[in-house]
Amino acid sequence: MTMATLMNKKRFREDRDSFDMDIRVPSFTIVYVILAIVAGLVLPALLIPLIKFTGYSAVIEEITKALVVLFLILELPSLKAQIFVGIVFGFLFGASENIFYLNNIFQLGDFGVFLQRFLWTVPMHITTVLVMVFTGLVGKKWIVLGLVGAIILHVLFNSLVVTMLF
Repeated sequence: MTMATLMNKKRFREDRDSFDMDIRVPSFTIVYVILAIVAGLVLPALLIPLIKFTGYSAVIEEITKALVVLFLILELPSLKAQIFVGIVFGFLFGASENIFYLNNIFQLGDFGVFLQRFLWTVPMHITTVLVMVFTGLVGKKWIVLGLVGAIILHVLFNSLVVTMLF
């Protein structure tokens, strides 16, 4: 083997190793993404009894989502990941909330309400999560401002939907 061949093999090995380092994802990132997905799917079911007991769905849901944003989503290493996981979390939260409320919808006897609810509440939950993500990007202490904004949006949404649908 010539010296040039050995140098090329060494350079290739170094390039490959440096490339591997660039695409590695920290293990905590994967764990945080999985936890955010599970939270989006499970939290609405866990919150239903508390919401029925207190009657404050907007406050309880937004505080819960703010905790997920604060402790999971804002811990992700890139802005793209934070926004993407925020959107996925908001979508899953809204979708699973609708599924858990299917019993109430069937009692009304109108499945069209489910479709309307899905088309309106899922984007609302995505929006409120993104409000908290973007304010949290300024600094974690600013997430309180995002939480207040998300609660206001949620309350306005609830009152608007009630007047439009009923």
